[in-house]
Amino acid sequence: MSSQLMLLLLLNLACALGLTLILYRNLLKDKTQRVLALFRFLSFFLLGVLLINPEIDATSYSLEKPKLIFAFDNSESIKKLSKPSQINQFVNEIRNDEELNDSYTIDLIKFGSNLSSLDDSLSFSEPNTDISRLIEYVNSIEKDNNRLIISTDGNQTIGEDYSLKSFNNNISTNALILGDTISEIDSKIDLVNLNNYTYLKNKFPVEVFVSHNNQESTTQRLEVVENGKVLASKNLEMLAGSSVKTEFLLPAVSVGTKILKVRLQPISGEKNISNNEKISSIDVIDSRSKVLLISDLIHPDIGFFNRVLESSKELEFDYKTIEDPINVSEYDLVIFYQPQLSFRNVINSVIEKKINYFIIGGSNTDYRFLNSLNLGFQKQLIASTEEYSSALNSDFTLFLVNELNLNTYPPLKDKFGDLQLNRNYSVLLQKELNGIDVESPLWIFGSENDVKQSILFGENIWKWRTRHYVENSSFTEFDKTFQKIIQFLSQSKFQNEVIVEVEPLINSGDNQVLKVFYYNSNFEIDTRFDFNIKLENLKSGDVINSRLLKSSEAYTFSLSELKPGNYSYSIESPETDIRRNGKFEILDFSAEMQFENANIEDLQKLIEKENIYLFSEKSKLISLLKINKPKAIQKSIKKSESLINFKWLILLLALTLGLEWFFRKYKGLI
Repeated sequence: MSSQLMLLLLLNLACALGLTLILYRNLLKDKTQRVLALFRFLSFFLLGVLLINPEIDATSYSLEKPKLIFAFDNSESIKKLSKPSQINQFVNEIRNDEELNDSYTIDLIKFGSNLSSLDDSLSFSEPNTDISRLIEYVNSIEKDNNRLIISTDGNQTIGEDYSLKSFNNNISTNALILGDTISEIDSKIDLVNLNNYTYLKNKFPVEVFVSHNNQESTTQRLEVVENGKVLASKNLEMLAGSSVKTEFLLPAVSVGTKILKVRLQPISGEKNISNNEKISSIDVIDSRSKVLLISDLIHPDIGFFNRVLESSKELEFDYKTIEDPINVSEYDLVIFYQPQLSFRNVINSVIEKKINYFIIGGSNTDYRFLNSLNLGFQKQLIASTEEYSSALNSDFTLFLVNELNLNTYPPLKDKFGDLQLNRNYSVLLQKELNGIDVESPLWIFGSENDVKQSILFGENIWKWRTRHYVENSSFTEFDKTFQKIIQFLSQSKFQNEVIVEVEPLINSGDNQVLKVFYYNSNFEIDTRFDFNIKLENLKSGDVINSRLLKSSEAYTFSLSELKPGNYSYSIESPETDIRRNGKFEILDFSAEMQFENANIEDLQKLIEKENIYLFSEKSKLISLLKINKPKAIQKSIKKSESLINFKWLILLLALTLGLEWFFRKYKGLI
């Protein structure tokens, strides 16, 4: 109790005594007044205590047992390399060990792709293992004096390389190795690198990485097979315990998705041959839209177009000057960058042959020449230049660019002057000058006689891409949106279309999704309609009918529960006449089942060698946990508590006042 609180209580006592003496001056001579004075003094004192509400600091103590976390690998590889029944029996022994539970607060968890509490038994059905996620979880525990026992084979299929990570200093870690640590002779295909697409009649590379752990040099045959036919093969000379990189160059002879199987001849005596084969796919494309940019200037905007369009498999980009030989008939879209009078012949040729075009103006553009071409606009001829910011037109409907914050992008530079439109153009961006709308378009789109036109009145569009990278640390979304705009301009006509995105080859158990995008005639994603999907397993004949899940941008269907096999799909909507068909294959493949041994080497990088035990040594580890248990931590909790109980104090006050009233009544003073 503080001295200040003690002083208040003494002052309250004095006030209660003083008020009582004022009311009962003759209490020394009158016995009745002495009794009444006692009741009144108690009432005054209790009332003062209620007003002061005294508090004291109280400290309580408790013992907190150290935390012991048992983390069990629940992936498929454990079922292959160990005996599941023995591991589940060990889990039950931990639950029922009274001494261990008295010494520690035990937390049982299981991990695979994710972490979860182990409430029942282990199923060993997880298709992937992510040990790095377990490390992040344990490191996030703020309490000190923790111990972790991780039971795993050390093999990881997804996530960051856990051998490069470490546990926090407040965590004592041991490992129980599940599986044999003696290596069997094994050779495998580590990786097959293949492009997503190639073009008809071109040759495409297939890059293969092969390794083995044999202590002798070997010669093994490597083949690339399609539909049972060997497309290419070679013999690999491999030194003892080495890896080899090799490459095949194959021709694309027909359009469509090609399923390629890469096979490696097993070593004599090799038990695990499931990792001697990998399947990949590549799309062979007949053609894609060709885009030509013509300019006589050296400007960063030209490099901008090259960088944005080079990653698109639907668009092929060329750059030429007006002096180069140009056959515009070869192209689906021609971009004129800051055209001059010298562009007259090629522009007239583009208009005459009804080829889509995109004009970009700027400080070096000859607008007098453009005004004479009757392109649907007239620009005032003023020599000075100005930088205009952009404002997105909310009424624009040709396509969606909402994912780009164009309003905050750097201004574009153009010649000063009013602009008049005398054709029905759609305005994507309006000009702003110092934050004020100047009521003049910055970027317009139009169409006449099935020819698409677009005019951007401003240079330095490369700064937009740079700003997007600064804000998002990536060019991806910006490039995709700009590619969509160029793709829209390069297409002569665009009807309602359904685009289906699904990987042609999917490993069983992978969290893959089939996506459907429906575009309306304005090239906008439209999700107003419902779409149904019919899936048929071509081998078993099983059929699944379902409705696609609808989101704001796409329709989806999860493929993670499908059994291995070849599937055909049919997608249609009862509200439209559009139907899409296709095929994909679910491979009977498990990354977990490719392992033959426990990965003790990586575990030793994470956990000290003396803290790693074989599963057969589990009893020794449990005994050490009991012997070397950390002391329980004494926790103190300090909190302020009221010195009085209000309920009882009010009852006591009511009692003193009541007794005083009854005594007065008894003495006839009321």
